[in-house]
Amino acid sequence: MSLLKRRGRYATLMTTQFKQRARLTAGLISAAAFAALIAQAFIGAGPDTNPLVAFAQLMRFFTIWSNLAAAMLMGWIALRGSTHSSLPFALATALAIVAIVYHALLAQDHHPVGLDWYTNQMHHTLVPLAVIAWWIAFTEPSDNTWNSVPAVMVAPVLYTVFALTYGEASGFYAYFFLDVARFGYGPVLANILGLAVVFMIFGLILLGLRRLLSARA
Repeated sequence: MSLLKRRGRYATLMTTQFKQRARLTAGLISAAAFAALIAQAFIGAGPDTNPLVAFAQLMRFFTIWSNLAAAMLMGWIALRGSTHSSLPFALATALAIVAIVYHALLAQDHHPVGLDWYTNQMHHTLVPLAVIAWWIAFTEPSDNTWNSVPAVMVAPVLYTVFALTYGEASGFYAYFFLDVARFGYGPVLANILGLAVVFMIFGLILLGLRRLLSARA
């Protein structure tokens, strides 16, 4: 066998192994994220509330939305091996914001105990870090260009539509800046636009850091 053929087979083997590692890692992330969500639902269930109802109540929060998206997207990749290149990038951006906002603004006043502490760390720390690391390790830098940045707005837009609809029906707004009853539609719309800008800025930063790491590798 010629040296060229041996190199070609080795490259094919390495590519196959790389894809297998990507799928296996995605599967582990998916399983961990699903496990944390299921555990959180049982934690929230009480004598008069079953876990499904408790989970539905948890879905009022963007943290749960983003973690469920992580579980589903990583599971899809594990099973199918591929997805649209913008989706892991958009998910990594959303989870980065979840982690940063929680640890910078909320963690000092939030003191869960017992199993709730572990699920909280999964939602706000481990799953975000795992998804971001997966995106860096298993996607090509060329998969995401600056034109991919608008994709990061999909998650907050979908969530705000849900949150406003739910708030209008129930009177409960998970986040104060979406409280139409308190501020009115004009200010809330301005808040939503500001939120979209924040997501785009975070997406630009994350993409820039990714390119910097790739250039140094």
